Amino acid sequence: MLRGEKDLLRRIRTLDEEALELVFDTYYVPIYRYAYHHLGNVQSAQDVTGEVFRRLLEAVRDGKGPCRHLQAWLYRVAHNLVVDEQRRLRHRNHLPLNTARAVAAEVDPEKEAEDRIAHQRVRTALSYLTPDQRQVIILRFLEGLSIREVSLITGKPPGAVKALQHRALNRLRHHLQAKGEM
Repeated sequence: MLRGEKDLLRRIRTLDEEALELVFDTYYVPIYRYAYHHLGNVQSAQDVTGEVFRRLLEAVRDGKGPCRHLQAWLYRVAHNLVVDEQRRLRHRNHLPLNTARAVAAEVDPEKEAEDRIAHQRVRTALSYLTPDQRQVIILRFLEGLSIREVSLITGKPPGAVKALQHRALNRLRHHLQAKGEM
């Protein structure tokens, strides 16, 4: 448990506004990024992130919620919501619009095109991974979390996280070499 997390969790359970604000300010962006890396859609990522914090408040209000490892609890809820959203999106016949790009006042078309191509390459490469491998790669390299943190979030032992990471990197390397992108 992180230093001060025990006190923060105690304060959250009493619905202390400052503690709840601190949790929101600390974890909103990382949880949003995590959802966005999985979903590739601004609106869906925002919806998932909002739902994570709604569920935290609901769980705390009901006397449940995290007793230890707040970050892991938030990411686990986010992961479950991402999986649900991916299933829901799979049944749609269209791709959702990226509203953040649509409202951007000034966009450099060349930079925008390069970003979209790079983003699509990453999403395509990640699609070749198993869901567990994808989760580990996103948490480790896109979110910058440690093996221990990923272990807490996924509920897998550190050795299993390392093995998933190793297999995922090998699979990504193989995919990129086959595509001539490496």
